Order: sequence, then structure tokens, then C-alpha cells
Amino acid sequence: MLAKQATFQRPLESIPDEENDTPGPICRPLVLALQTETILTSLRHPFGKLTLAPSKTLAPALLGLASLCIVARARAADSEGAKGLRADVDRIIAGEESEGWFADSDALREIEPALIESTCRATSEARSEALQELRDESAAAGDARALFAVTHQLDEPVKRALTLERQLRGLELALGRVAAECPFWLPPERGFKGRQSDRQRFTLSLETAGNVQLRHTQGRFAFGAGGWGRVMPGYGMNDRFTLLAGIEFGGGAMVRPNTGASQFIINYFPAIPIVLRVHRRTWHYDLEVAPVALFQADNTSPSFGFRFGGGVGFSALRRHNFLPWAGVAASYEHYFEGGGRSAAEFVRADLRVGFVWDP
Repeated sequence: MLAKQATFQRPLESIPDEENDTPGPICRPLVLALQTETILTSLRHPFGKLTLAPSKTLAPALLGLASLCIVARARAADSEGAKGLRADVDRIIAGEESEGWFADSDALREIEPALIESTCRATSEARSEALQELRDESAAAGDARALFAVTHQLDEPVKRALTLERQLRGLELALGRVAAECPFWLPPERGFKGRQSDRQRFTLSLETAGNVQLRHTQGRFAFGAGGWGRVMPGYGMNDRFTLLAGIEFGGGAMVRPNTGASQFIINYFPAIPIVLRVHRRTWHYDLEVAPVALFQADNTSPSFGFRFGGGVGFSALRRHNFLPWAGVAASYEHYFEGGGRSAAEFVRADLRVGFVWDP
């Protein structure tokens, strides 16, 4: 039993990763056999003549073994881990570019620690696949210096070629340090999801904001200011979209309706926000809806309403288990008549900061 197990594992280990398109030495004959239109086997005729006839038992066995080879090769390739590593490399390079990439050596020195932290966590198969993909894409985009020499403009093709060159060089630098500097207690993760985003995992978003408010009620406008805080569990569906929902509580001071400027009132605003966050490298864009309520200290009967809004934010690189970000947003809220209050509308402009916690 042990001997059979050993001979079975060996061909799986010999299957190369995706940068080599040829199957492993054991799988290669199976693939060739399946490509043959008819599998023939020698059968001795009762009269002593040899005839050739299709095999009815060998073909299913070969088909099963070939399927096993395909599955084993897919596992060995670790394409999911390559996607996670590439997502991190893209985010790290984009972050440095947004701060004004000037001298290559200085910029790469600044981001190399973040690059190697991600590279060490990816498997060797994921590293090889990510490296080959970057080489292919960089070659297809062309040489940035040569493209600039033709147009004399830093246009989109030049920017893309330059970014891919920076990504490739950054990954190559990190790969050069992997063998000697990756911590021995940190095993590579097959299917590495990345460290610089929330892709394909659950996180907890902690956010707060200060805002200015414009209220319209009973035909009058009033200004005020306030703030809020909220906690939202979320799930990164892929590289582009994250869905979050949670609880929020805020407040603000405004002039009491129909009192001129002599009396102020503190409004409290509980809400249940639902946010679709769209990512683009270091930037994200929020679309938000929420059921909301309004009450005051001297009138705790709530008025109910709804909110919709949007925002834009910029993320910094990960610090420990937190991904910090900051941004601006605007929202509109409508409260129906109730709780002893007239119908009211609020427009808010927020300055937001947040932390995405990835435990």
C-alpha cells in the first residue's frame, strides 16, 4: 500500500506550473492517448490471426487519470495566489506613484518592505506565475522610454508601460530576497488573498466623520455641524467590490426651528448603513443607502426616514492588521412627519477617516 502511494504521488509532484505549457512526464502519454481518435488493443482471433479493436475498458481509465492530472496541475499552479500577489504589487506601486514617484531607487527602497511581506506569503508557484504574467504584460505594453521618445507626452500608453515596468522591477527585487530573508516561521499560503486589500474575506470597518449640515423644514433653512461613528462588517467579493453593512450613531447642533438664532437643539441620528464600495487601485468609491431616525434629548420620540449618498476615499498601505483610509462624502436624508416633528430634509458634507481591520 505504501509503495502504491509513493508511485502515485511522484507524478503529481513532477507536473510543472503554468509557465510551462507541457504536461508532466506521466500525464503526457495519457494526453496523447486521449488525443488519438480510437484506442486500439491487440486481440488474438480464435483462428490465430491478430485483429485490432477499440478498447472498451482502457479508455475510461485513461480519461479518469487524465482528469486527475488536470486537477493536480491546476492545484500546483496556484493561480489564485498569483492574483493575490499581483493585487498587492499593484496597490503598493500605485500608492508610491500617488505620492510622486521620482527616483526609482528611492521609491523602490521605500516600498520594498511591503513588497517582500506579500511575496513571502505567496507560494513559489504563485510567485512564478505572477512574475511571468508581469513579464508578458510589460513586453506587450512596450518600453516606456521608447514610447515617450515618440510622443514626447506622458500619455496613457506611456503611463501603463511605466507602471508595469515598476511592478515588474519591484517584484523581481522582492523575489531576490525571498530565499534569504523570509522568516522561517512564516509558511507560504496557497491561494494567497493579498495583504493590501479585503478581497475574498470578511473584515470589520471602523469609520468616523465630522460634517456640516443643511436642514430644510417648515419652509426654512438652517446650518449646523456634527459628526458620527460607525462599525460595519464587510466582505470583499473580489478585487473591485466590497459590501458592508452595520450600525451608525451621530449627532449635530442646529438652530431650533421657528426660534430665530436664539435657541439651539442637539439632534441625534441612528442609522443602519449599507455600502457598496468600488475599488480602483488605491482609490475607492462608495454608494450608500440607509434607513435613518431622528430624535432629541427633550423629545425622544423618533422620526424615521431614509438616506442615500456617495463618497470617495484614498487608502494607505497596511499597518499591522489595519488598512487606513481617508475621504470625503455627501449625503441626502429625508425624514417623514412624525414624533411631533414636521417633515425635514438634511444635506451633509463629510470628512471621513476609517480603518479596515483584517484580524
